[in-house]
Amino acid sequence: MDNSNIVAMFEMMDPSGRGTISFVQYKEALKTLGLCTEDEDLKDDGHIITLDKFKEEVCIHPASLQAFARKF
Repeated sequence: MDNSNIVAMFEMMDPSGRGTISFVQYKEALKTLGLCTEDEDLKDDGHIITLDKFKEEVCIHPASLQAFARKF
Protein backbone atom coordinates (compact mmCIF):
# COMPACT_ATOMS: atom_id res chain seq x y z
CA MET A 1 0.00 0.00 0.00
CA ASP A 2 1.55 3.28 -1.04
CA ASN A 3 0.74 6.96 -0.64
CA SER A 4 -1.69 6.98 -3.57
CA ASN A 5 -3.71 4.15 -1.98
CA ILE A 6 -3.88 6.00 1.33
CA VAL A 7 -4.98 9.20 -0.40
CA ALA A 8 -7.60 7.31 -2.43
CA MET A 9 -9.02 5.74 0.72
CA PHE A 10 -9.22 9.12 2.44
CA GLU A 11 -10.91 10.67 -0.60
CA MET A 12 -13.55 7.92 -0.59
CA MET A 13 -14.41 8.92 2.97
CA ASP A 14 -14.41 12.61 2.02
CA PRO A 15 -16.64 12.71 -1.09
CA SER A 16 -17.42 16.42 -0.66
CA GLY A 17 -13.71 17.26 -0.83
CA ARG A 18 -13.63 19.19 2.46
CA GLY A 19 -10.22 17.74 3.28
CA THR A 20 -11.40 16.23 6.55
CA ILE A 21 -13.16 13.15 7.83
CA SER A 22 -14.93 12.49 11.10
CA PHE A 23 -13.38 10.61 13.98
CA VAL A 24 -15.88 7.78 13.43
CA GLN A 25 -14.77 7.41 9.79
CA TYR A 26 -11.13 7.51 10.88
CA LYS A 27 -11.63 4.82 13.53
CA GLU A 28 -13.54 2.56 11.14
CA ALA A 29 -10.82 2.94 8.49
CA LEU A 30 -8.15 1.91 11.00
CA LYS A 31 -10.25 -1.12 11.98
CA THR A 32 -10.77 -2.06 8.33
CA LEU A 33 -7.03 -1.89 7.72
CA GLY A 34 -6.34 -3.97 10.82
CA LEU A 35 -4.52 -1.09 12.47
CA CYS A 36 -6.67 -1.08 15.58
CA THR A 37 -8.83 -3.66 17.25
CA GLU A 38 -12.36 -3.55 18.62
CA ASP A 39 -10.84 -3.57 22.10
CA GLU A 40 -8.52 -0.64 21.44
CA ASP A 41 -9.98 2.49 22.92
CA LEU A 42 -9.29 5.44 20.65
CA LYS A 43 -10.23 8.72 22.27
CA ASP A 44 -12.15 11.25 20.22
CA ASP A 45 -10.47 14.53 21.11
CA GLY A 46 -13.04 16.49 19.12
CA HIS A 47 -10.64 17.32 16.32
CA ILE A 48 -11.39 16.56 12.73
CA ILE A 49 -9.03 14.24 10.89
CA THR A 50 -7.08 15.72 8.00
CA LEU A 51 -5.37 13.80 5.22
CA ASP A 52 -1.98 14.48 6.84
CA LYS A 53 -3.14 13.07 10.19
CA PHE A 54 -4.67 10.04 8.43
CA LYS A 55 -1.45 9.36 6.50
CA GLU A 56 0.61 9.77 9.66
CA GLU A 57 -1.46 7.22 11.57
CA VAL A 58 -1.63 4.70 8.73
CA CYS A 59 2.12 4.88 8.11
CA ILE A 60 2.89 4.16 11.77
CA HIS A 61 1.82 0.54 11.19
CA PRO A 62 3.52 -0.57 7.94
CA ALA A 63 3.61 -4.28 8.87
CA SER A 64 -0.15 -4.32 9.39
CA LEU A 65 -0.66 -2.65 6.02
CA GLN A 66 1.48 -5.25 4.29
CA ALA A 67 -0.63 -8.00 5.84
CA PHE A 68 -3.80 -6.22 4.72
CA ALA A 69 -2.47 -5.85 1.15
CA ARG A 70 -1.69 -9.59 0.96
CA LYS A 71 -5.38 -10.36 1.57
CA PHE A 72 -6.24 -8.87 -1.81
